[in-house]
Amino acid sequence: MLDGIFYNGHGLAEGNRSLLRILDKAGYRVRIYVRDSSDKQMALHPKEIKYISSFENNRLTSNDMYIYNWIGSHARYNPEFRINIARTTFETDRIPSSWVPALNKFNEVWVQSKFNMTTFTSSGVKVPMRLIPNFFDFGQFSPAGPDLSLPVPESFKFLSVFDVKERKGYDILLRAFLNEFTPEDQAALVIKIRDSSRTHIIEQCIKAHPKPKKKRPNVYIIDHMLEPADIVSLYRACDAFVLPTRGEGWGRPFFEAMLMEMPVIGTNWSGHTDFMHERNSYLIDIKGLTQISEYENPLFIGHYWAEPSVEDLQIKMRRVLERKAEAKMRAMAAKQELLQTYNRRETSMKVIREIEKYRG
Repeated sequence: MLDGIFYNGHGLAEGNRSLLRILDKAGYRVRIYVRDSSDKQMALHPKEIKYISSFENNRLTSNDMYIYNWIGSHARYNPEFRINIARTTFETDRIPSSWVPALNKFNEVWVQSKFNMTTFTSSGVKVPMRLIPNFFDFGQFSPAGPDLSLPVPESFKFLSVFDVKERKGYDILLRAFLNEFTPEDQAALVIKIRDSSRTHIIEQCIKAHPKPKKKRPNVYIIDHMLEPADIVSLYRACDAFVLPTRGEGWGRPFFEAMLMEMPVIGTNWSGHTDFMHERNSYLIDIKGLTQISEYENPLFIGHYWAEPSVEDLQIKMRRVLERKAEAKMRAMAAKQELLQTYNRRETSMKVIREIEKYRG
């Protein structure tokens, strides 16, 4: 049994779709328990929906293994199955204390990054832990192919993809971009968000910036769902990826942009530093860790996350714009490194080894 979200545009759903294909290709009989069935028509091609839904009513010959792959708040040991595995993540310096006793009932816990190996262990998770990197369909991410048509006349396009949450550092991104550039630079910022009801938050940040409107560079917002193929086309249509996040368990958009051979700018802290370093990307200095006193998710209150430097982000964005040859070389090196270290075969073998050891 594989339990989680499968159909919506969230990175966890994309990961579950890839994990499902890994298990299916390896010959395991899989039944899925879907937690986002209301989103079935939201983001996927009908062919993909048909494939996923075919596993919803599979009959299992035995209740051998239960894999929970979603947020830790809902992780519960399932006594109907012989082996229970939880795979989850968190983005601050620790995990919520309420998660710890629930996770400690599982046979083992899978995490995506060394960062989470540390934060889960230091928070009190005692059961065996395994580092299983995120799941990707590498074949989707090719720099060759059609670009998404964008109404953007500027010659250089920075792209950022995120949910409109403080953790993603959108306020830092907008401040740095508007501080650093003018219309004469011919640089645009393209922002892709999922929820159009939060577009006004981005617009308010732009409006509140002290630079006169006529001296601000342009920011373009895409606030509707895109199919996975259109997301790839969006990457192709832009020249660099940037996200001054305050914390990630993995950082899926960074990884995707690197697979697309885009120069990538991200914060020098948390999960994505497993695969991002100074030779293959541009890491933003942090001022330090700050305690979270207010946040829309109360589980974050009292935790710490990074505070990226606005000034260093400006320097990194300017450098990528003005040193295009250097940036492209880093981007090409990054893709080769990811293909070697995180390819589908390597990740699949890690999953299969963890499963097979319980089949003795």
